[in-house]
Amino acid sequence: MTTTALRLSAVLPALAAQVDELRHWQILDPESPDVGALINPGYGCADNKTTSAFVTQAAYLLLANGTDDADLLARMDAAAAYLLTAQRPSGNIDLASVNIDSGPDTGFTVQQLCTIFELARRDQRAGAGWHSLLAKLESFIRRAVDGMKIGGFHTPNHRWVICSALAQAKSLFPDLDVADVVHSYLAEGYDIDSEGAFIERSVGVYDAVNDRSLLFIQEHWDSPSALEAVARNLDFCLHLLHADGSAETGLSRRQDYGTRAVAAGLVHCYLLHNHFASHPRSVAAAHWLWDANAAGENLLWTVYALLKCGDPAPASAALPTRYSRHFAHNGIWRLRQERLSASVFRDATRLLSLVHGQAELTSLKISQTYFGGGCGHFYGETLAVTDGVGVLASGGLRRHRRPGYELPLGRPVPPEEWNATFAQRELYELPPAASTLTIREAAGGLDFHYRNQESVDGVAVQIALDFPPGGVWESDDTRTIPCAGQPIFLKQGYGQMRYGSDVIRIGPGAMAHAMWPMREAEPAPHHVRVLLTFWTPVNFQFQIRAFRGVG
Repeated sequence: MTTTALRLSAVLPALAAQVDELRHWQILDPESPDVGALINPGYGCADNKTTSAFVTQAAYLLLANGTDDADLLARMDAAAAYLLTAQRPSGNIDLASVNIDSGPDTGFTVQQLCTIFELARRDQRAGAGWHSLLAKLESFIRRAVDGMKIGGFHTPNHRWVICSALAQAKSLFPDLDVADVVHSYLAEGYDIDSEGAFIERSVGVYDAVNDRSLLFIQEHWDSPSALEAVARNLDFCLHLLHADGSAETGLSRRQDYGTRAVAAGLVHCYLLHNHFASHPRSVAAAHWLWDANAAGENLLWTVYALLKCGDPAPASAALPTRYSRHFAHNGIWRLRQERLSASVFRDATRLLSLVHGQAELTSLKISQTYFGGGCGHFYGETLAVTDGVGVLASGGLRRHRRPGYELPLGRPVPPEEWNATFAQRELYELPPAASTLTIREAAGGLDFHYRNQESVDGVAVQIALDFPPGGVWESDDTRTIPCAGQPIFLKQGYGQMRYGSDVIRIGPGAMAHAMWPMREAEPAPHHVRVLLTFWTPVNFQFQIRAFRGVG
């Protein structure tokens, strides 16, 4: 799908195509127990989440066009009837793939369905053909409220989904009694830290869920602190985006960890934030992300924001494209030089990621063959950043009773007592693999200095740089297309990985040993791994540069 301008008239054709595709998955056989439902193509069965999304998107389409399509309304009415049959006695629905009798998943659906009432009432454009549909949806929402009030949650974001859905429902149907439950959730306080990160730190997925839910709470429950929390998170997210709008997900504690996709879910959050707070940079961010959203993802909520807020003004505010931001609480140092962006991570063995246009260095890792991962892996336990220079430090003491060897007890040790004897044994102790990695910002990239602070001599070391497959590896005497799982030793000089016109160059090379899969090093079966190898002690400087063109 080719992206379109961020205005309602431009996105409606895509919405119409999506609704037309969905309607062909509807079960119309009157003898089927699931009549009216839409089949989820991935599940191969009736699915209430797909059904509610169809109803919502079809409603948006009719409201936007200002016309009533009798056939579409009949399909929506049948779908709404199925939603009522899909509710459990509690009032909750299932997420068939994982959550049964789920208050949170009911909340996601109620969020959507409440917006239909909101927009239809505001514009007074829901004609007589809508009466049956809206009556069914109201019944669903009222029963769902009973379920959400008692249903509980799994993850932090679920609290705000449920809370916002209850607030939306109360705004539509004032007789609903939800105050005690809403206040109980709000009493926990919004889980956002001083730097603007939610607990789940999920820029790719759940930050948008949180921001949308908090904006609904602000609107329907008058919670100014919710708007302030959203503003801080949206600023945090803006500094975790690459030049192409894709998200840095190395901090995430959810399923988007390690992925790289345009953060399209944030588009409607920036639009709604501007609607409530008049923030030109949010408008600019929404335009930028939508322009980058070639796949047209997250269309439903984007259309809602356009219907609610109107077409956004042209982008006028400048977005940050050059910065160095150390989020010390969350353990990430973000650097941006226009097309180039890099992340340095604390509390991880993945020390660095770097993106330059199409070119990506997924991770930089350092390992020693020294008593396993807790001792030999460089784990960034601390990250200090001063004047464009960051220092990661690894103490090498993350494994209990290592580095060292167990000494004998001089008495019988029955097998069943083996584990209990460790606390009684003395150790032959060795020095920890304490190391530092100093990272200095430079024009077009970064300079590095890796140094052992304390170690045993003669231990094998590798610096591993992992690239996604699909690039062309070039050095002074080699040009090849490496495949996933392939290691490359950069013995000397400089080498570079090219993705189209974008290039990441590393060097100088070093090759003290030729261990292919070095024992205890974290593998990278889905990446191309470029290796620099050493024996301890190591005191080595190297660089990464990124550029576009022939170099």
